[in-house]
Amino acid sequence: MGSYFFGKRYALTAAISSIVLVLAVAVIFPESFSAGRFEYTELLRWIDIITWCIFLLFTAYLMGILYEKKERANKELRKIYSGIIEMLSLVLESADNYTQGHSYRVSQVSQLIAKELGLNPVEAENIRVAALLHDIGKTRISGDILRKAGPLTTQESTHMQKHAWNAVNMLEPLGHKIGNLLPLILHHHEKYDGTGYYNITEEDIPLGARIIAVADVYDALTTDRPYRKAFSPLQAKQEILAGAGTQFDPEVVGAFTAIFPYIEQEGHLSAP
Repeated sequence: MGSYFFGKRYALTAAISSIVLVLAVAVIFPESFSAGRFEYTELLRWIDIITWCIFLLFTAYLMGILYEKKERANKELRKIYSGIIEMLSLVLESADNYTQGHSYRVSQVSQLIAKELGLNPVEAENIRVAALLHDIGKTRISGDILRKAGPLTTQESTHMQKHAWNAVNMLEPLGHKIGNLLPLILHHHEKYDGTGYYNITEEDIPLGARIIAVADVYDALTTDRPYRKAFSPLQAKQEILAGAGTQFDPEVVGAFTAIFPYIEQEGHLSAP
């Protein structure tokens, strides 16, 4: 356990300390090592002890290697995330300002909700990056549809709904390291009652997607759109609360409510 959580050096130090302690006991209190009614010679006693020492050192070393592999994987993941963020900035240079600022703000609110729910740092970071990328598929949607002031036609709505799949198709070639983010991006428009894009409900919707859904709608409501003026933060909060249990996961809404004073204080987490 020490090697898994703290590394090879810690594991070997603990193993050697344990070996020294046991060897000391074996020398000072030889009767502590007994085989009951079986004949247990001095030679067999020391063979058993040495075998145990070797096994302990070997196990500590191997577990230490696993720890190092885990750390390398985490570093690789962080490097991929950095590359994704750089790629996102380049891809969104040609997009409208709303899309770029919106994704940043949604990522910040999503991460705050994830932390409030008690998710570990890696899970919270995954959700933050997925939120940052959730609308990248809109770069393949016509600008006329994105900026349309009136209601979308059925055909335009169907085309708009493809942006989640567009994002998955754009990101999938990056490999398995980003694979756990794709369901979060694909399902961020699902509704808790099953009336979303793919009609999946409640716990079947990935938690990260449920979190992004709340952050996404909140930011959309508090931002000027071609077809309406922005809501005040308090009005948007009331809309989120009204959707708990139908559009949104009530637990996620509860976490959002808890962090709302911070969001309001920070002035909507404006992008730098």
